[in-house]
Amino acid sequence: MFKFKSSLKALGVSVLVAATAATMAPPAVAQTLSEVLAAVRRDSEQMSAADQARLREFQQDTASQSARMAEARNALAAAEGRAAALSREFDANEAQLGALEAEVSAQAGDFQELLGQFRSAAGATMPEIANSVANFDYKDRVEAIAEIAEARVLPTRAQLERLPKAMLQEMIAQSEVKTFTATVNGIGADGSNGEAELIRVGVFTAATTSGRDFVEVRGGQGSDTFLQVFAKQPGGAYSSGIASLIRAGEGEVVRAPVDPSKGNLFGILGDLPTFGDRLKQGGEVGAVIATLAVAGILLGLFKIFTLFTMGGAMRGTAKTRQAGTGNPLARVFEVYENNRNADVETLELKLDEQILRESPRIERFNDIIKVLAAVAPLLGLLGTVVGMIITFTAITIYGAGDPKLMAGGISVALMTTVFGLVAAIPLLLIHAVVSAMARGNQQLLDEQAAGLVAEKMESVHGGRA
Repeated sequence: MFKFKSSLKALGVSVLVAATAATMAPPAVAQTLSEVLAAVRRDSEQMSAADQARLREFQQDTASQSARMAEARNALAAAEGRAAALSREFDANEAQLGALEAEVSAQAGDFQELLGQFRSAAGATMPEIANSVANFDYKDRVEAIAEIAEARVLPTRAQLERLPKAMLQEMIAQSEVKTFTATVNGIGADGSNGEAELIRVGVFTAATTSGRDFVEVRGGQGSDTFLQVFAKQPGGAYSSGIASLIRAGEGEVVRAPVDPSKGNLFGILGDLPTFGDRLKQGGEVGAVIATLAVAGILLGLFKIFTLFTMGGAMRGTAKTRQAGTGNPLARVFEVYENNRNADVETLELKLDEQILRESPRIERFNDIIKVLAAVAPLLGLLGTVVGMIITFTAITIYGAGDPKLMAGGISVALMTTVFGLVAAIPLLLIHAVVSAMARGNQQLLDEQAAGLVAEKMESVHGGRA
């Protein structure tokens, strides 16, 4: 028993190893301790064989990697050798190129200096040519000169002649009035680009042959420049001038617009506010003044027309002394005819009553015109105050650094004042005319009524005599 226990203790480690191996291999049923020991030994031999196989595989991989490392080092050495050879070749080529350039400079002599002057002249001239309207008529001039100015080789004489020819061509173009076709940005109804036939006056002004659109040169230099329709076209006088030039016959002398700044002045003219812009600048107060002015002027013109026709009818009735209902004087004669047999006092009262009845019709709307003439400048003053409030509000919020922020309030202040005065002046004149015509018609009624009363008194006194 003691020996058996000692044997078990001695085999404790082997039993544990066998147990571990048993977990890795399919379990086998051991009947005796000898079988257990044999199984442990077999497992130990199998593990030793696997370890040896893995060791041999690792050693083989190490040898393969060493071989590949040696190949890579050999390739690196070969590449470094080629790089050194190419570097020596590059240095030799650089030295040879420097020597050749020095030889070219020595042989060029004055021609090299001429090329430098050519490049300087081209740099000063190309911007003028590139931003000329004629550049879109005589194309590819700038690109040809730039090609020579930027080249590293010496140009030929024919190439050098391109610059003076382009300058001469530009001078000739300044005296030409010519039509040509070019691509214009914004020429389409939807603002798209398209081909258009243009007429140019020298190198200063260009417009479409329809006379509706002026164009200008935009962009940088050379191929970067393009023709653009003005966002806001100049006024009608310039459009009519270019239209006259388009319609002019051979040898005919006409007045045509010329912008010596090549578009800057036309751009400024296009930015000038129109009448609609002025109305918008006046704001709501300006719109009220304009509405009252239009209403007052229309009412005044209507009143002048009615008083004029009424006065003509009354003067005709004064000559014929025909009673009726067509005009105030005819109605006064109608009252006279109806009260012919009454006494003088009664007739005079009847005529005065009819005159008082006709007076409001003659003076109708006169007071409205007068009130509108008085209210218009007051509304202009109100707009001035509103504009100043807007201006000071902008100064309070944003400061006084940017005048554009205050321009809106100042425009309201000034334009409403102008609107008020522009409305008041014609309304006052119309009211004066209307009042004078109304007084004339009223005076004609009074004169005719007084004459009728005088005739009645003469007939009464003559009958008594």
